[in-house]
Amino acid sequence: MPKQVDHDERRAEIAGAAWRVIAERGIDAATMRAIAEEMGMANGALKHYFPGKNALIRTAFTRVVDNTDARVRDRLGDATGLAALRVFCHEVMPVEDVTRLEARVVLPFWQRALADAELEAVYDAAMAAWRERIGGFLRDARAAGEIRTAVPDEVIVEQLLAMLNGVQALALLSPGTTTPELQRRMIEAFLDGLAE
Repeated sequence: MPKQVDHDERRAEIAGAAWRVIAERGIDAATMRAIAEEMGMANGALKHYFPGKNALIRTAFTRVVDNTDARVRDRLGDATGLAALRVFCHEVMPVEDVTRLEARVVLPFWQRALADAELEAVYDAAMAAWRERIGGFLRDARAAGEIRTAVPDEVIVEQLLAMLNGVQALALLSPGTTTPELQRRMIEAFLDGLAE
């Protein structure tokens, strides 16, 4: 009797292989053939799960967002307000090996999303969820008296997203300048400024 294949599990394995190839070798190296080789599969077998490269890129980006969200959930514990926001920021910033690899997936995804409406929609959905999450942390922080700035929350949310997205590019392209330590200091200075 032929071995039963769990298609969801196989799809997740392929997504993981795509993530690794993009993160370690770059998006141009992430051909269907390279990903199939990473998995020890025949090239044609991938098409059953992913019709083309954009589907793999979308899945790799979604995996980054899902992994970030899972790490935030795991680390939050009872944290609320600014403490929770700090956890969120630290899990997005490329300050650890895994977050630097994730940034190597995110940056080429942005470039592809500029020319592909479907990928752009995936990015928009991820940022909409993060806006809501950051907004919730800010509301909790205001309720606890941790934030005293008159700057509206929607502006703070966009400032944080701009900083977090920007630091991914800076840390990869200027790692000697935008060090993990500097990234942490940037976020701490920003969050401390909300109390003024």
